Amino acid sequence: MRKVLMVVLGYFLISSFAFGEWKVGGKPGTEPDGFRGIKWGTKISDLKGMIYVRTAPILGGVKIYIYKRQGDVLQIGKAKLESIEYQFWKGRFCGVAVYFSGYVNWSGLKDALFEKFGKGHQPDKSRESYFWFGTKTKIMVGYNKKTEAGILSMESMKILKEKMEAYRKYRKKKQKKEQKKDFKRSI
Repeated sequence: MRKVLMVVLGYFLISSFAFGEWKVGGKPGTEPDGFRGIKWGTKISDLKGMIYVRTAPILGGVKIYIYKRQGDVLQIGKAKLESIEYQFWKGRFCGVAVYFSGYVNWSGLKDALFEKFGKGHQPDKSRESYFWFGTKTKIMVGYNKKTEAGILSMESMKILKEKMEAYRKYRKKKQKKEQKKDFKRSI
């Protein structure tokens, strides 16, 4: 009995390493390492056909540069998309935001995502939003029934951690500056 238990536990342990890249919501073996052939961390200088759109508002010293890709097919599964925006931080590909509208496109995109990655995690059953969290990628998709607008967001977990650390350092530095100002005012 003990031997059988050890074999079963060993199987689950091995399978969790072999297929467990998704931490929440995903189908084993499906976690992406980028989007549409561009791997997370790829340098913008190594890509062709990228058109600068804007710089996203700075979040604590973290500037995100937004690009569109020339010739991008604005479709995923049966969903027609409004736009796809590629995000770069420190010159490296770190995420993508896909915008769409209308229930038909929401349904088509959700079907494509569920088929590719699994059902995802829906923390609030009253809202049309799903999440997949892995070791390489974080995916979030949501749809607002009232506005009929939706967004699919995919992000590199590694670069997200780096951005959060940069933001933490920025806040700490800003706090120190504020403390010095407060100290000078109190004298």
